[in-house]
Amino acid sequence: MNARDMNAQGIDHAIAPAALPVAFPTSLLTIMLMSGREDGGKRATLAFVAAVSAAAMERPVQVFMAGDGAIWGDPEQAQDVRMAGFPSLAELVREYLELGGELLICSTCEHFCTPAGSRTPGHRWPSLKVRGMAALLESQDGGSSLSF
Repeated sequence: MNARDMNAQGIDHAIAPAALPVAFPTSLLTIMLMSGREDGGKRATLAFVAAVSAAAMERPVQVFMAGDGAIWGDPEQAQDVRMAGFPSLAELVREYLELGGELLICSTCEHFCTPAGSRTPGHRWPSLKVRGMAALLESQDGGSSLSF
């Protein structure tokens, strides 16, 4: 994707690189988001900055939310999170999903690490998929991961 395409899609150049004359990996990148509100959403913001960047580079990417990070499966939790110099967390998640990124949440963590209301379909990102740890491990053949 070149800079003009990114501008047309509203992708911020601070978070998505312009077309570079290098080959990017094509293997799956898994971003493990295990941090919740304890840092004001900074790690979650950086996780989705990385996810948007990978998706903009057309690299297969999935964000797997586990532990305290399961709270970000609820769009309402992301609404008020804004780290200086970056779009809001809600904007980043929406952009990531629009770019075709996959959003997963640990099934056990969703049940035990989120407020009760967050577990209802109306309190989830539209394309959020509930998966167990075995499904995550199965997807890791030959891929790489980042943890936040």
